[in-house]
Amino acid sequence: MIKQMEKRHSAWIRICHWTNMIAITFLCLTGYYIHAPQSFRLFSNMHTPRTIHFIMAYVLVVGVVCRVYYAIAAKDAKNIVYAPVKDTKKLPSMLKYYMFLADDHPYYGKYNPGQKGMYTGWLLMALIQIITGFILYKPALFLGISGWLGGFIAIRLIHYIVTWLFVLTVLLHVYLDVAEGIPILKSMFTGKIPTDFHHGYHEEEV
Repeated sequence: MIKQMEKRHSAWIRICHWTNMIAITFLCLTGYYIHAPQSFRLFSNMHTPRTIHFIMAYVLVVGVVCRVYYAIAAKDAKNIVYAPVKDTKKLPSMLKYYMFLADDHPYYGKYNPGQKGMYTGWLLMALIQIITGFILYKPALFLGISGWLGGFIAIRLIHYIVTWLFVLTVLLHVYLDVAEGIPILKSMFTGKIPTDFHHGYHEEEV
């Protein structure tokens, strides 16, 4: 029997998602190599990882701008922007579910508060990485900004810490998706999800 499917992600959301994912993956990988080239032997010279890093930085800028534009134009922002009061109230029930203290959770909408918090955090972190990255790329052009932010050593430290925040939260993001069900993960490839997929109980059902 063929399952009935419904649309979950538009083509534009999927394109932006995979574009940003690829850019962030290469940025983290090449960035760590540039930071500590003796840690692992991946490139035969430093020119290659730096070139890839700079190219992926521009790809990320384009990807972030396109995703923000789509969120505004398609009125999708409500699905991905964390609402401090509304979503914070939902966190306890979500944490109970993911800590295996509850068998189910309320219906949160398209994304749960944890996912929305990460999406909002990623936007802020991407902006931090773009700003600090370009300062490190062209230090002579941003002497005033770098001084205001504490100097180049502080900027390098911020850039490095945020890189690891990206790595950790991406791993958490994958876990949240898999924990919700494989159809959630597959929908980012196909754009569709089974119509009978359980997204959580509605308050009126309790």
